[in-house]
Amino acid sequence: LLSLQALMQDCAAYFRATGRRVTFEYTLMSGTNDEPEHARELLVLLRRYQLLSHVNLIPWNPVGESEFKRPSRARVAAFKAVLEGAGLPVSVRTTRGLEAAAACGQLRNLHQQQGLSNPQTLL
Repeated sequence: LLSLQALMQDCAAYFRATGRRVTFEYTLMSGTNDEPEHARELLVLLRRYQLLSHVNLIPWNPVGESEFKRPSRARVAAFKAVLEGAGLPVSVRTTRGLEAAAACGQLRNLHQQQGLSNPQTLL
């Protein structure tokens, strides 16, 4: 299992070798990691390794009986504002299909629960 420190060292080495920025995907889960303090902790982590980076924020898409909840738009905006205020490029993934349970992760969860109706069609 790769530690966060090892991963960040690899990202820094990649940046030094290529000069290309590293994009980090950060999934926001309400009450778990979506507070401004979490954004500040992320900034400290990224600055420690001195690499050019971009953060793509991904609001959690609720699935089945998961204990995690989707953060409010206001929480996502506040998190983003902390990062942008520190000069870090940030984007927020647009969610499509949330109401139809067709957003990222939701369809996969549905198929895991129900299975495929006709697995032979995949062959």
